[in-house]
Amino acid sequence: MSKLSKRELKEPDAFQATVTKVIEYIEENKTRFYVSATAALAAIVIAVGIYLYWNNYQTSATQIYTKAQNSLLQGMYNPAAADEAAKTFHELIDKYPHSWSARMAHYHLGNIYYKKGELDNAIDSYKKFVAAVKSDEAGIKFLALSSLGYCYEARKDYKSALEYFEKAQKTKNIGFESIGYRNVARIYELMGDKKKALENYKIALQRNIDPSMDLFIKRKISSLS
Repeated sequence: MSKLSKRELKEPDAFQATVTKVIEYIEENKTRFYVSATAALAAIVIAVGIYLYWNNYQTSATQIYTKAQNSLLQGMYNPAAADEAAKTFHELIDKYPHSWSARMAHYHLGNIYYKKGELDNAIDSYKKFVAAVKSDEAGIKFLALSSLGYCYEARKDYKSALEYFEKAQKTKNIGFESIGYRNVARIYELMGDKKKALENYKIALQRNIDPSMDLFIKRKISSLS
């Protein structure tokens, strides 16, 4: 082991010197240091608290959502179960309005009301879902906007139906393109605009991935040509 030079023996250790400077700074600025340390600690405690609260909030909302979904599955064969699902979805929205589950509850309520023929309630629920949803990777916004189109179509308000079907076309709709163009084409056909109806049916045929729909679309194109 090599011996330290006299210069090295006289020079203070870099780490020790830094620690000494920090201690001296704290001693000279005790109040400022303790206030800063307390503020930093408080910020950490608040951040952890918010995380735990939000995690519990979302978990509790998901539990109610799952309960409603189970009732909804039973409601396919039992109307009373569908009513129970609607009740549970409303409970979810009231208790956890800012959760992801509450946003989806609006969409499911729209479907329930539409099947029951309660178009006003269906429209209100679908619109609340569309207003709340931000990103949409699953294409649910497309389905909600299309459902709004179906509601207005059922009312024979073709202008509003067309508006929502066209809005649906502008969202993420991979796998639904043909459905979207068929919806637009059908409304133009109902409005008596055969030219635009034909244009959209032709695009629908190009984008179609459901072989069972080919013949239907071809017949529409043939009848409008």
